[in-house]
Amino acid sequence: MAVPDQMHVPSPVVTADLTPREPMKLAHHLPHPVAYVMAGGGAHGSVQWGLLQALAETDISPDVLIGTSAGSLTCSILGEDPLSALSRLSYVWSQLDIEVLVGDSWMAMLSAARKKSQSLAENASERAMLEDILVARDFSELRIPTAAVATDLATGKATAFDSGPLIPALLASSAIPGMLPPVTINGRRYVDGLASANLPARLAVERGAKSIVVLDTGSREPAPISTSATKVVARVNNILNARQRRAQLAYASSHVPVLVLPTPQNLGAALDFRGTMTAASSAYELARQFLFDVTAMSGRSKFSPGLYARPGPYVTDPDLSQFLVGVEPTAAQS
Repeated sequence: MAVPDQMHVPSPVVTADLTPREPMKLAHHLPHPVAYVMAGGGAHGSVQWGLLQALAETDISPDVLIGTSAGSLTCSILGEDPLSALSRLSYVWSQLDIEVLVGDSWMAMLSAARKKSQSLAENASERAMLEDILVARDFSELRIPTAAVATDLATGKATAFDSGPLIPALLASSAIPGMLPPVTINGRRYVDGLASANLPARLAVERGAKSIVVLDTGSREPAPISTSATKVVARVNNILNARQRRAQLAYASSHVPVLVLPTPQNLGAALDFRGTMTAASSAYELARQFLFDVTAMSGRSKFSPGLYARPGPYVTDPDLSQFLVGVEPTAAQS
């Protein structure tokens, strides 16, 4: 199935400055360059739309963008035109669903599996979707330097694409293993960056970032231990993703200040697009209050290396608690 007729996203045009007249003052606390790091998460990527709405109410402007899977798409839309990004993301997340992503091949997944295909679906519909959403076809056309993270299928290492053709890099970054086919770039095959760096904070530091703002994609309640094949796979994926995330955040926060915006919890399946608007709205409210609280505690000095986050998820984590700079809730912002 081709991309539906209603999947028409406005071209990047400057309409109005969405920044409030008196934004929250945080930029002078963050050493430059400032990187926005965006995680993958399928339908949970809508959370990043809400987080960006909250960030638009501050004076922070990213110098670089780096994202994985759904995060790489958000980075590309923001990098193409920061002023129109929020309105364009609203179109994307109000219309995106699994059939737009995989087209007719969604209905043929089981038969494809029986035929031992390299993937359950093809990426032709995803390619058409990306070409409809984005005007840019090369990284050089983006206004903010942007990198899309994918996993080298031969080495297992994370690769950050930041030059050359844009669409193949985004397809590689979101090529969910087994579901979508690997993408060949310069003779090498790549799959979704979730396998190596779903939250590429370490890559941001290694590429020169001096401050990081993390735009995660929420979390799911850990799948219960079960003999069901799908639930076992889901639980193993949660375990591996959590371990990888801890390692990325620990490395980054030991080198630079890392602001971790809070996200909604227990969002459900990553390919369930029914709750995207609710998730985005919840993310906005959580992040807006968090940024208000960071502003209230910040004083006048530059932030030093550390993990600036709500303390709850990190206090008992031995890998991250040593870097934690807890941001406690204050009076609610009006």
